[in-house]
Amino acid sequence: MGSSKDSASVTNISVEEHFSVSQSSPGGQFVGPTEEISTAAEALIGRSTTLTEALKAASMNVGHKPVETTDVAAIKEVETRAIGGDIESDGGVTAVASKAVARNQKIGKDNEKTNLGDVIAEIDVKVTRDREVTSEDAEAVIRAELNHSPFNNIIPGGVAESVAAAYKLNHDPSSL
Repeated sequence: MGSSKDSASVTNISVEEHFSVSQSSPGGQFVGPTEEISTAAEALIGRSTTLTEALKAASMNVGHKPVETTDVAAIKEVETRAIGGDIESDGGVTAVASKAVARNQKIGKDNEKTNLGDVIAEIDVKVTRDREVTSEDAEAVIRAELNHSPFNNIIPGGVAESVAAAYKLNHDPSSL
């Protein structure tokens, strides 16, 4: 996977082959499996491995960073899959994240921007249904984040990596 803005969208993702983001790779680019346990996986050990729990893990890991369009795409995929259909256009977590991005684009200082943790803090109120993460969920969330990333990369410890970690824990807890 390149780092070009002009690269084609990602369509074929395999969680089994592409589980984590290397903490040491330049720019946090999405890479193949690593021997290290990702920060997202560490946050999920001993926890429920549902879609909303994966979002909470992302909040624990990178909740301090300002919300970006890549986060909105990944959150939208998670929310849609958690509730099993269409999301509310004005009241869901995706809507809150979208409004936060619009607000953040008007603000110069990062410390004044709405961060990912602020958006995900509303998950329990905004998403009333949930289910365990499947490989299809993880692949779709990874694809959404990659397709909306200007540098075609996954945010280390972010939404996509946390959903992938949740799937791995559901699939084979001893693999981590």
